[in-house]
Amino acid sequence: MSIEGLQEASKLPVTNTGATRQRVSGVVIAYNRVDLIGTCLRALSFVDELLVIDKSSTDGTAELAAQFADRVIVVPWSPVVEETRAFAVATCKHDWIVCMDDDECLSVEAVRFIERELISPRASVYLLPQRHYIMGQHDERAYYWPEFQPRFFSRKAVTFLETVHGGMKYDEATAYVVPYEDGTCIHHLSHKNVEQWIEKANRYTSRPDRVRVPHAGDDVVAFSHENINRYVSVTKSSEPGGYPRAVAVLRALYDILDRLKTWEEEEGVDGDAAFQAICRQLDAAYARELPLRKVAAPQIDTSQLVASAVPPTKAPERNAVISDDASLETLRRAIEALRESLRHVRAAAEVERRGAAAALAYERHLLAESSEQLVAQETKLQEEARANATLHEAQILQASRDLRLARSELQVQHDQALVLRQQIAAVQAEADQLRADAASARQQLHAVYASVSWRLTSPMRGIASRHPRAVAGLRGFLRRHPKLRRAAVGAVKAGWRLITLRQGNTPVSPAPAPLSEGELLPALAPSTDVERRFDVQRLDVPSVARTPASKRRVLCVSHVMPYPPRAGNEYRIHQLLTWLSSAGYSPLVVICPLPHEVPSDKQIAAAASVYPNFVVCGRDGVIHHNLDKDSPLLEGLHGGVARDFAATLGEQVPATKRERDLLSTMRAFCPNVLIELLMKLDANWSPDILLAEYVFMTRAFAVMRPELLKVIDTHDVFSTKARKVQQYGVSDGLALSDAEEAALLKRAQLLIGIQPEETRDLMRLAPGCNVVNVGVDFPVNTNAVVPPPQPIVLLVASSNPMNVKGTKDFLSFSWPIIRKGRSDAELHIVGDVGRSIAIVPDGVKVLGRLDDLNAAYASATVVINPTVAGTGLKIKTVEAICQLRPVVAFPAGVDGISAAAKPLLHVASDWFLFAQHVLRVLSERPDAEMLAGLGITLAREFSPEVVYAELAGALDEF
Repeated sequence: MSIEGLQEASKLPVTNTGATRQRVSGVVIAYNRVDLIGTCLRALSFVDELLVIDKSSTDGTAELAAQFADRVIVVPWSPVVEETRAFAVATCKHDWIVCMDDDECLSVEAVRFIERELISPRASVYLLPQRHYIMGQHDERAYYWPEFQPRFFSRKAVTFLETVHGGMKYDEATAYVVPYEDGTCIHHLSHKNVEQWIEKANRYTSRPDRVRVPHAGDDVVAFSHENINRYVSVTKSSEPGGYPRAVAVLRALYDILDRLKTWEEEEGVDGDAAFQAICRQLDAAYARELPLRKVAAPQIDTSQLVASAVPPTKAPERNAVISDDASLETLRRAIEALRESLRHVRAAAEVERRGAAAALAYERHLLAESSEQLVAQETKLQEEARANATLHEAQILQASRDLRLARSELQVQHDQALVLRQQIAAVQAEADQLRADAASARQQLHAVYASVSWRLTSPMRGIASRHPRAVAGLRGFLRRHPKLRRAAVGAVKAGWRLITLRQGNTPVSPAPAPLSEGELLPALAPSTDVERRFDVQRLDVPSVARTPASKRRVLCVSHVMPYPPRAGNEYRIHQLLTWLSSAGYSPLVVICPLPHEVPSDKQIAAAASVYPNFVVCGRDGVIHHNLDKDSPLLEGLHGGVARDFAATLGEQVPATKRERDLLSTMRAFCPNVLIELLMKLDANWSPDILLAEYVFMTRAFAVMRPELLKVIDTHDVFSTKARKVQQYGVSDGLALSDAEEAALLKRAQLLIGIQPEETRDLMRLAPGCNVVNVGVDFPVNTNAVVPPPQPIVLLVASSNPMNVKGTKDFLSFSWPIIRKGRSDAELHIVGDVGRSIAIVPDGVKVLGRLDDLNAAYASATVVINPTVAGTGLKIKTVEAICQLRPVVAFPAGVDGISAAAKPLLHVASDWFLFAQHVLRVLSERPDAEMLAGLGITLAREFSPEVVYAELAGALDEF
């Protein structure tokens, strides 16, 4: 047989090039294919394991296959292949599989393609071109070319359907359609002739569970014409009597047969039952209307079956004795009468038999229906009993859990009441002390008002208030003439001694009644703005290697201390700063912590030892830095007072509570002292880029140099918090409306989104800004080993509200189910979230903060992220998969995670499924070979080159 239209195959054998590749299994499902099975199996000589599933062949197929395959498994016959594919794939031991039918043969180019892909797979499912050979030939002008079939795939990527022609399910995003131009294909030797096509079509369309041909309406004639026209129309040949048109009609015949059989089912046509009913009616009519014919002697003549074996008999002689003719004739007539009687008896018996068979069939039908109803009722009752028992058990468990929770909450409230009483007592004592101090201060102030010095200096104060320029000139004059200043001071002191001497002889009048708070300084109004005077202090830490001055300068401002990183956002900022330094940028890090997040001296020293240019701006004006001693960057700042930038920034008096809250949030993140510091660094250092961590740090953008590239690393889209987070009863007070966040985002030229969905949200909110997607780079532990057999569940989390809620709900709803399924399971809780657990359940260990998490991940069987909702990228999920550990989470916990990590992700939709996922992972043992291959893939996905590629390109454009 010639194969036309293909490139000439190389004469060299197909061999492995020596590069590391995935191991692959080959499997063929066969039945009575002794003429093709040898060729089919020779094409699979490259696989690491070759299996044949033989469906009880009778022509020697199994014996011939055993000469090529590692194993031949004989299974019972079934009419179609779909029922056997799932079993065949499950029998393979390797993850990658080439699954073929017994009439399919790979081309040499297809074998080479598969060998190359096994070294570095680009997809999980490969759709190979299939060349059909119908009536012994293939024609590219026919309707069937080109067609693609998923014959090479990863086991975990597909699900087989038992429906005839239902194929398999897989994610189309992970599939790759293989080009056919170079000869890569499957030769499908499907139908030798029309007879074989019709036989297969009749067999396949007789299966109740099959993919049926869609149709609209009941007109089967119109359906037939439309199908013939449809297949002829896609034929690339107009030759009336050619092969392409003939095979198109043959293909339409399959759909017509399928439609007619569907019509039979829809119309309720049962020809067998109809024939039986007609026979019963006719037999009854014959018995009623026609006489019974008696057969004297029933006989069956089989002489014609063996006529060729019976020699011819000799004709009787004419002179034979004929005296017995009368007797023979009588005997013959008697025999004929007996035969006629026997025929009538047989006919009557057949009528009786058919009637009895029909009655018996009807009784069997009624009995079967009754039996099915009884079985269904019994099954339903059993299911209801099990459901009621389960519900009752769950209700008892929930009531017990609620009781324990109520007791624990009552104890917590009792403890809180004790603490509150102590705090009230302390506050009352402090208030008493303050009142005493205020009374003492009033007396001292009255003494000052009554003193001679206050009265003598009153004219001077009046002059100073009316002539400030003259006073300022006098002060300047005294500074320029120190001798005159010393003489004047001496004269004042002498006069003071003389006055006080005289005053000593004057009786002291009794002190007047204390003045009220409003009468102390009636000319001064209460002020809400407290002056912040700068106190610049250099940190005494070892010097850090500094970057050359020629590099592009990045001024990074944040409220988060990025080192040492303990929370996800801290780690991300630290990794971003590390990449900037390695990519040729010179970052200067400015930290202004929130009031409740003031770092310790140890934390400040640790960060200063890592970042060459590091400044911490306190809200009280205290500046800590590790800049060079002679650095001019902070020159003139020490001793100065931070200005009030409200008027400069155009911040109006809030008209609503919402405006007041938003302004308070902006000033909390970016106070006046920080703006003063940033303006000083902008003037003295002239950075090229201003990088603000979080959108609330943009308050200072308006007073910075216009030519400065302003970038916002958003971390979260706060306008989605109401939809994603607050509906679960958790709020951090930072939610924004779309309009509020859009106004803040538009202050920058470049926005950084942390994951694809939020990047799209940023594009929608700020369409005029350049937006890039930047996740977080993580070192992948490619040396991670299979965890020990001890079932350990690991939770690593900070104490933010969503983590606390998720942890408590997991302990309430999922952990009891897990302990019931695996009583030896342990839960290790790492991080500050453990502080929120008032009562530690059985099997739970609260480990607190750990400096090194590698040991915790190495001992864990599965890692959980019980956060039900949230924004941003769940960095702890990324950390777990980079440790090559399976993760169980809700959809929010895997947002933005690379598709390459899907083998490690188990996503639940409720707490019961969450527990079931954990139990299933605990019962499985991961494949070390699979982990090693996945580690290589993830190392590429989470490398700095991939993660920061978009940001690098965007910065280069500015």
